[in-house]
Amino acid sequence: MNKKAILAVVVALLVGIGGTMAYFYIHSLYVANTAPPITAAPAAPAPNNAAIPAANNNQSNIPPAGLGQVPPAQGTTAGTLTDDQLVLGQISYGASIDAVRQRHGEPHEIDRKGTAVEYEYKHIFDLYVTNGIVTKIKVDDHNGLGTAKGIKVGSSADEVIAAYGQPNAVLGDHMIYRSANNPALGLDFELELNHVEKIECGMLQ
Repeated sequence: MNKKAILAVVVALLVGIGGTMAYFYIHSLYVANTAPPITAAPAAPAPNNAAIPAANNNQSNIPPAGLGQVPPAQGTTAGTLTDDQLVLGQISYGASIDAVRQRHGEPHEIDRKGTAVEYEYKHIFDLYVTNGIVTKIKVDDHNGLGTAKGIKVGSSADEVIAAYGQPNAVLGDHMIYRSANNPALGLDFELELNHVEKIECGMLQ
């Protein structure tokens, strides 16, 4: 093969390689400009163990349950509990009973208590409801259900104080913490042998 032929072959190879590279470069630009945008994955649904929120955001205006609760004594000042601490057994004071039924099913027993209705979920909690709204939650079983700060039946009095500070009132064996927005609401820890035996959240007696 003479020099001219070799040169012709080399030129042809170079042109072919260059053409291929140019094709892939142009193709990559096309794909980059026409490919659909990548969208973020949808947010995961809220876990089912989140607290059932209050149906009425203005919790302090929910009417009393009619169970003999009385307003705080004259001169009683509000406590330090915020609305998001009025939670027991992952149910907020003011939650809809319909939302509770959707999660926990039907109660074992329903009793009318004056103008309120008591929903008894055995070994879980008792709920006191007025006009479809939970006004008190009671837990008195060693079932692990507790407050927003993790206090449950079996917790010590020292653990309660560590979580909430000194109570607003001590009545016999009850340590009471009142809501900052409405002192008729709060948490009531009943003690036996210096440990929590029962917790009530919502309307205070």
